[in-house]
Amino acid sequence: MFPLSKPSKPIRIKLTPAEKEAIYALPLHMQYEVVCVNVATRHRVQQHILVDPAARDYKQVRAVAIAYTEECDCWINPIVDKNSPKGRQKLYPGIEDNANPDLTTSKYGYIDVKSPFNKSNIVRNANLACIQGAIVVLTDLMMNEELKHKMILQLTDKIFSEQNRNHHGEPNYTQNQIHWFIKGVLIKYNRSEK
Repeated sequence: MFPLSKPSKPIRIKLTPAEKEAIYALPLHMQYEVVCVNVATRHRVQQHILVDPAARDYKQVRAVAIAYTEECDCWINPIVDKNSPKGRQKLYPGIEDNANPDLTTSKYGYIDVKSPFNKSNIVRNANLACIQGAIVVLTDLMMNEELKHKMILQLTDKIFSEQNRNHHGEPNYTQNQIHWFIKGVLIKYNRSEK
């Protein structure tokens, strides 16, 4: 990997809604800057200029974005307020007006990174990512316990299972893939066909 910029403690200026709208009105290529290039694959991570590097989960999101450059380009997304329909339409076409997926990839589409503190929160975190209109990436970056391969398979099955339904009987996790980022490696599982 070749990082182009080092994450630092930036001085964040609070922008007005009108200033943010002016940024969203720019062509997309002007809203993102390259922050990392994978030397082997030439895939890049680009970050939106409104992304806050001081955000609580920024380090985890960036680490996952860099891992995706092994196979595709990746964009780190900003939080776009639901009261900014033009910005949302430009950055998040086809997803709900409250959704703000962490990443967009050229291969998998929208990705939402979840770093639960323990394995009892994993299914809930996957379901929350699905609400974002995204495939979940579950990481071990905030966990004190090690996730063994057998446990990852059991949790994946639980997320995809018929028991993971809401009170209306609808599936909580509707995506056909679940991604894991364990010990710095991306692992992907597909929903089994019936």
